[in-house]
Amino acid sequence: MTVHLYYNPQSRAVMTRWLLEELGVSYDLKMVDYEDGSMRSDAFMALNPMGKIPVIVDGETVVTETVAIALYLADKFKENADLAPGIDDPRRGEYLRWIVFQAASIEPAMYQAGMKFETNQRSAGWGNVQLVAKVLENRLSLANPYLFGDWFTAADLIVGGAVNWAIQFDMFPKTPALTAYAQRITERPAFQRAFADMPS
Repeated sequence: MTVHLYYNPQSRAVMTRWLLEELGVSYDLKMVDYEDGSMRSDAFMALNPMGKIPVIVDGETVVTETVAIALYLADKFKENADLAPGIDDPRRGEYLRWIVFQAASIEPAMYQAGMKFETNQRSAGWGNVQLVAKVLENRLSLANPYLFGDWFTAADLIVGGAVNWAIQFDMFPKTPALTAYAQRITERPAFQRAFADMPS
């Protein structure tokens, strides 16, 4: 069965495309445009009332939100490529922590850095940019080469993709651990395939 990915190369949907490439799953791209209103059509809003991508349709299953899609695909297609600890694997907790950390902390910190506003570290769920960058630096300095040693997981893809973006656009400091991790992640053949037709 083919997974249908609603996609624009200038969006987070490229992360889902990268994951599909890592998994070796058959997929097709349903191109949507920001300017033509296709993400506000009744048909698309029925899939995602937020009017945003990525969205995948897998048979009768519709999944939205980048991290939710990653969790779904990595679990469903585990036999294609083992990118997720099983439910009884003691590493599952740390895997879930880091894959969700992207949406709960990394992405808000990136937004804060881009918009240049201050937060109260005690009240903001992600603390602030400095805290998130420090936590990442500490954990990624132990990545050898990935979060779980030689085992590349969907958490590496989700965290690594965000870190690569954040340091590329000066949202996070280009520390040795963040820079080296991003480089290892982006050297993967599936990353190269997924990003091959990105506009320059």
